[in-house]
Amino acid sequence: MLVQAAGLVKQYPRVRALDQVSLEIREGEVFGLFGPNGAGKTTCLRVLSGLTEPDAGTATVCGVDVRARPNEVRRNLGILFDLPFPYEDMALGQYLTFFARMSAHRGAAARERASWAMNLLGIPHHVHSRIGKLSMGERQRAELARVLMAPAQLLLLDEPFSNVDVDMRIGLRSVLREWVSRGGAILFTSHNLLESEAIVDRYAFINLGRIVAVGTARELKETLLAPALQLEVSDVERAMAVLETVPHQTLGRGGPGLVHIGLLARGDAAKVAKALVEAGVDLLEMRSVGTMEDVYARLTRAGYGFLAQKPAIRILGLNDDSFSRSSLGASEKSRGNREV
Repeated sequence: MLVQAAGLVKQYPRVRALDQVSLEIREGEVFGLFGPNGAGKTTCLRVLSGLTEPDAGTATVCGVDVRARPNEVRRNLGILFDLPFPYEDMALGQYLTFFARMSAHRGAAARERASWAMNLLGIPHHVHSRIGKLSMGERQRAELARVLMAPAQLLLLDEPFSNVDVDMRIGLRSVLREWVSRGGAILFTSHNLLESEAIVDRYAFINLGRIVAVGTARELKETLLAPALQLEVSDVERAMAVLETVPHQTLGRGGPGLVHIGLLARGDAAKVAKALVEAGVDLLEMRSVGTMEDVYARLTRAGYGFLAQKPAIRILGLNDDSFSRSSLGASEKSRGNREV
């Protein structure tokens, strides 16, 4: 286990940025931390990297106690925070060679490491370009190159794909997945939940300083979202008539040849397929339409408390009479300005 945190608390004069935060990150996984602005994501990263001392709780990162030996923790990390780019007057090659030396590479080895990183990120042609003259996407690649040069066990990546074009994002996902396959781990934060499904193995959602849910995309969707399907059929009118007999919450037309149905239970999907086939309606495609953005909305707007439980999540304080998965529920009142 590369990260083990229990009961982390960080109190500022006007707000509790972290409130009993506990999480674990395993070797070989990309772990996503998501939440609204001011939820506590950056504070959590700063505590785990030894940059901010918690007021309570414990955390071990790469086998090192972050409170007892914060500087030693950072020797095992590669860190990318979503901050303005420094060293704008340095040439890219100089910049990366400097950080290669900071990572214990010397002489020709440092230059070779910098060259390796530039080739990996597709920016070797900018070796003599000033960082301040690079586009925002190229600067982001430069920062990722810096991070990947470090002899790290754990990468803390805050918005790593910011300003990067689609082709490069696809390539970067492959680079990061290959890095993780060698036994490291990544703690990944972003506001792009749709993109996260292509890279994140397990999610933790934080809201108002508390971890409200932990699980894989599948676990969270199955637990928190009403089962909703998009059907591509040969005859929309007949399909609509037939599906009225299947228990559902919603039923409506989509685009050409498409029907959307919100079910009462996930097991009713088989009834949908059976009803269409028996009525002679060709079912060309059936897929779930729930996304991690829907999960995010459910968690941050519902106003209820959630707690992670292995292997999936368990919902606290709810029962079948008081909770409907199709409803977003009441919004939780703000606790004031949260500068975290």
